[in-house]
Amino acid sequence: MSNLSERNYQIFLEQLQKQFLCCYPVQCIQWENFPKHLNWDQQNMLIDYTYKCQLNREMPIKLQYQLNFLKKLIAYLEQDCSEIHDSIYESFCEMQQKIVSQPSEKFAFKHYILNEKVHFSLKESKSFVADGTTGLCSWQAALALTDYFLHHKAILRNRRILELGSGAGLCGLIIYKLCQPKHLLLTDGSLPCVKLIEENVKCNFLHIEEIIDNKWLMNDHILECCLLDWKAINCVKEIKTLLPDILLAADVVYDSSIFDDLLHAIDYVFNLKQNKVKMFLAATVRNQATLNGFLSKLGNFRFQVDNAEVIPSEESFLYWDRSTPVRILIITR
Repeated sequence: MSNLSERNYQIFLEQLQKQFLCCYPVQCIQWENFPKHLNWDQQNMLIDYTYKCQLNREMPIKLQYQLNFLKKLIAYLEQDCSEIHDSIYESFCEMQQKIVSQPSEKFAFKHYILNEKVHFSLKESKSFVADGTTGLCSWQAALALTDYFLHHKAILRNRRILELGSGAGLCGLIIYKLCQPKHLLLTDGSLPCVKLIEENVKCNFLHIEEIIDNKWLMNDHILECCLLDWKAINCVKEIKTLLPDILLAADVVYDSSIFDDLLHAIDYVFNLKQNKVKMFLAATVRNQATLNGFLSKLGNFRFQVDNAEVIPSEESFLYWDRSTPVRILIITR
């Protein structure tokens, strides 16, 4: 019988639910800190808060992740508990059957629970690369940048914001809801990404007013998305209308072959506003030489670069894999 207090166990379940629903890597979950000797009812609550929770039933997360989570959970409980609740084994068997019956699953959801009243459900590709783009799923840098702004909301409040490489819309949609920009334009070079952003807007903002295609209004704050080829940024009327004073991007500097086009787009936006622009760019540092190459090119365009803080895990609103470092750059000129 566990002597864990009811309140402490509730806190544990809420944190585990957040990790499960956003597909926080199973190997990153601190299994060694799990409560010990869970009784029958506590085990049942555990499965109710994760695999059987309503969000996962209505908009299921990646099936393979659910299977891996349940497998790891069972392995832990078999070591620690004399009995394991039937519902946990039944859930594992059910998940195995789902994977066999749904082998062509292309998309799944991730759910980001920010507090008791606010959560975001994001439809994403289950593959890192799909339809010729990496943008149909969210990466660490987008989570780090979102986390940064959730701690510094005033930076974006009532500002005109352009995001480059928005992907599925994780960062943009969360800051639109919680940071209250005056006008936010999400862009991507992939048409499937733009369509996915539109789906995620409709999923998360049930009462938003669509003014025209891919342009919405909520509480006098405008949200918009469009296709953007960085090489042809000067042809996009939405950006000329927006006149952004904040520029955002996350995980766009992983490939040196796109640096020239990206720098062309950044330079264009700064020139559009006579350099009265501040850019926040988050990068997952997979290869330091690649990032150094981008920083060198920024210098050639006379940009100044400072580092913003990456929110530490103990203060973070979001869970993300920190095994690879992330940097948040503040770019001005």
